[in-house]
Parts: sequence; C-alpha cells; structure tokens
Amino acid sequence: YPLLILITISQYHLFNFTKMNSCSSSNPFHVFNDKVIIAMVGLPARGKSYLSQTIVRYMNYCGCPTSIFNAGNLRRRDGMAGRDAAFFDASNKDAKNIREMLAMECLEAAIQWVQDPSRRGCSIGILDATNTTAERRKKVIDRINEVAESDPGVKLLFVESITDDTAILENNFRMKLSNKDYADSDAEAALLDFRKRVEAYEAVYETISEDVDGNNTRYIKLINAGEKLITKNIEGFLLRRVQRLLGSVHLYPRTIWIALVGENENDLKGVLGGDPCLSEAGLEYAEGLRDLISEREKECQTTYGEPGVGKVVIYTGTSQKYIRTGQILCEKKKGQRALAQSVMGFSFYIPERQVLNLGTMNDINAGQLDSLSEHEREVRYPEEVQARKLDKLNYRYPGTGGESYQDLISRCGDVVCMLEQSRGNSLIVCDRAVFRVVAAYFLGKTIEEIPHMEVNGVLELSRNEDGFYSKEFEVTAGRATTSHGAGTVLGTISED
Repeated sequence: YPLLILITISQYHLFNFTKMNSCSSSNPFHVFNDKVIIAMVGLPARGKSYLSQTIVRYMNYCGCPTSIFNAGNLRRRDGMAGRDAAFFDASNKDAKNIREMLAMECLEAAIQWVQDPSRRGCSIGILDATNTTAERRKKVIDRINEVAESDPGVKLLFVESITDDTAILENNFRMKLSNKDYADSDAEAALLDFRKRVEAYEAVYETISEDVDGNNTRYIKLINAGEKLITKNIEGFLLRRVQRLLGSVHLYPRTIWIALVGENENDLKGVLGGDPCLSEAGLEYAEGLRDLISEREKECQTTYGEPGVGKVVIYTGTSQKYIRTGQILCEKKKGQRALAQSVMGFSFYIPERQVLNLGTMNDINAGQLDSLSEHEREVRYPEEVQARKLDKLNYRYPGTGGESYQDLISRCGDVVCMLEQSRGNSLIVCDRAVFRVVAAYFLGKTIEEIPHMEVNGVLELSRNEDGFYSKEFEVTAGRATTSHGAGTVLGTISED
C-alpha cells in the first residue's frame, strides 16, 4: 500500500514536490481528462467562427489545449476559394458531396488531435462547419459513438447559433466581406452573392431538436447573440466551463482598452508591491490616459450599452493608486465631474464613465516578498528569485496570500467573462501582470506565453469577424508604473 507522508514546507517547495508527481497539478484542466469534439451548427454569418475563436481563446488561456478545424479553410486550401452561391445549393449533388467529404475530413483531424497521447488533461477540437442538416449531424454522431467505444473519454457537443436580429445580421454580413472567398471582389456584388449563399443553406436548414437528433444529444443553443441560451445534457467539468463561457458571449460591437496604471511612490523608491499613492508623474499619466480614451471613444465602434451604465465602464483594483486613477478618469477636466446623460429615453444621473473597483484586478500577490526592493529580495530570498525565474507560470510566492501566474489567471476568469458580457466599451487599468493575463485572452495567447508577454502603453481591442483586432497607443504625459512590479528579476526588464 502506498505510504502517504505529510510534510510542512514552503508553498514553493510544495509546488516543486508536486511537480515531480504526475498526479498533481495546480491547474484543473490538467487533472480532468475530457476530450470534447464541439461541432458548430448554424447558417452562415450567425457568429459560428467568432464563437469558435472565443472558445479557443478562453480554453487555451485557461490551459486546455483547443484547436479549430474549419471546413471552409480546407475547401480554400484545396483550390476551391471564391466559389459562388451555386456551390452551396443542395441540388448541386457534386458540390454537396465535396462539402460532405471536407466536413468529415475536418472531423477526423479533430478526433486525431484530441486523442494525441502526448497531451495531458483536457482537450477540445472544434468542427467549424455549418452542420445544418440532420443527415450531416447523424454522420458526426455515428462517428463519435464509434470512437467512444474504444475511448470513452471522447464526447460530442453541438453548439448552434441562431440569429434573426436584423441589426446583428447586417453587421455580420458586412464583416463576412473580409472572408477570403471575396478577396478582390466588388463589395456590393460580394454581399449579393453571400445573401444567395445564405438562402441556399436556409432551404435545407434543420435546427437541433430531440425529435430530429435524438434525446441523448448534447447541445447548447445561443439565440440572438446571448438573448436566450438553451442547453441539453451538459455535464462534467469541461462542458460546464464551455456553457459558462457561451452564456457570457454576445456579437455586438464594442471596444476594450487595457492600460497600465501610473507611476507610484514605491516605483520611485525601488520598492515592489505595497499600497502606495500615485507619484506626480503618475497623476499626470492618469490625466493623459483620460484624454487619450476620450479621443479614441470618438472613433471606436460601440453599442448603446445597457440602462444604468455609462459610455465606458472602468475595471480596476482596490488599492490607492487604482482608486485615484479611477477618480481622474471620471473627470472631464481636472476637478470637473462628467455630465449626466440620458439612456434609452430615461433620465438618470450616470457619469459618462463608471468605475468598478475589484480585488480580482489587483496586482499579483507577492506574499512575504511584498514591499521589498529588488536588492532586498536578492539578498534575503535568493532561492525564491531564482525559482521564479526558472518557472514564472507555476512559481507561487511564499507566505500568506502568495500567488502564481496560474492563480492570477484563475482569479481573472470572472473579469474576462464580465468583459465578454458587457455591451458597452470597457477600460481596464492595472499593473503588468494583470495586463498580461487579460490581454492574453483577447489576443489568443496560450497559458505558457502569458508570463512572458511584452507590455506597452495602451492596448485597444475592437471586434472583428473572428474575434478582436488590436492597436497600441502611448500616453505621452507623465509616466506609467515601471517594469519593477512584483517579482522582478534583477538585471532584466518587464519581468514582473
């Protein structure tokens, strides 16, 4: 019988002990072993590719390897780009056979990918195709059932996106013109052809139901980009996480900015962490950030937001530097509050910007290494400094409340879902570690990349067909917090 030995040691050395034991992990996505094939369902321009990319971004960000297998990309790879609407007509038997073959080829690639024996823990393969007929879905179901006979861990989930909201559809149709099928095409001619393609699919479209697809079928239906969510047979850790994410997603345009907080008094002293006030340069930076966001708001896409919410919601931490920054960002000019506005015909006193101070937005907790200078850390805790340098992702600071990047990613998960839910513009003001974690999700970075991402100025994110495109801006007034955030390794920069 195995002998269980309990040892009292520092948190970091506990990590080292468990790291050698393949049964242990601080990431639940490495412990559960679900292998999920997600088959997208829906007419063209219903947001399937956007939802697919959202799942990929979130799951890779959390540490669950996820990949998309897109039937359209496979068709274009095989020299069939630019096919007109006739290719997608169900009466075109030859074209239909090609489309069926490509979809099943994508499915086989997804199955092979999730079954990779070198991969630890959960994995997801996404079949990004229309899958609009019961005939196609039965082929997918039968193939997964066949695979599950020898590998019971493989599960199938259908995700269907249904949209009849005219405003959403028109926006999606326009974004589809960036599709490679319409490269170098006249915009109006391309839009007309795309509408005919949609009509061809509508003629044979069968929505998922128990009567058509069977009572045991797992599915999630999203109606009008989050207006309604219907689920069936969703169980287990991984499927519940997918359900939670999709319950947060919508297809409305909006802009998100991620910005560093300004320089603080401890930056000037070379002290890491603590609860310092903004320095004079930090105060100037906050005013410069306010003016930059005001300028960008005039040019960026947005929706009307929600009743009771201003034009921009500011997400930031709870320490002094964050609170003061939030106050400055809500001023039109120095000392002058923003004016009230009318929302959807009703009058409220709503600042144009509102601040949400959240503990989840605070910088990474350095435990017993907090409020020390770099030199003090090197002298008093050389082993800890070296250990973090070797494995920034998993290293956890010793002492009460000490965190790792894994911990930070976990606590920022709720903020990511809040940002996905928001229909208005959002501004995140934070230190470098939180900047990396939040930006990583929207930029589609893997969990391993997060601790090493470069942080520069202000990142602007705006929605496109597949996710978000990004721009960077610089605040020209004052100074942002230095690279000497919690955990900086001597002799390097941007290593907090």
